[in-house]
Amino acid sequence: MAKAVKGKQQKQTKRQSDNRPAGKSTAAKKADVKAARSRPQRSRAARRGERKGAGKFLRDVRVELAKVTWPTRKDLIQSTIVVVVAVFIATALTAGYDVVFNKLVSEVVKLIK
Repeated sequence: MAKAVKGKQQKQTKRQSDNRPAGKSTAAKKADVKAARSRPQRSRAARRGERKGAGKFLRDVRVELAKVTWPTRKDLIQSTIVVVVAVFIATALTAGYDVVFNKLVSEVVKLIK
């Protein structure tokens, strides 16, 4: 019984497809695709109706800043001390290398004269 119903449905769909109006030609479809590609595209934000500009930017900044995990005073002081010590060490090393290379260059210049 199921086969008979299935066969009958297939015949009906075939008949319906035979009665369809003729579609566009391949050339017409290609022309439509080409025309659609040449149209300027709106941005996603514009398609969704979202606002642009400084007001939206500032609103987004406020939202993002609310998500930030701010350091405690103790963490801030410790981090600042670490940075100051690192800068002091880098300055001392650079000054030391400067003195050494200055002496070397002075000696080479004396040998050349």
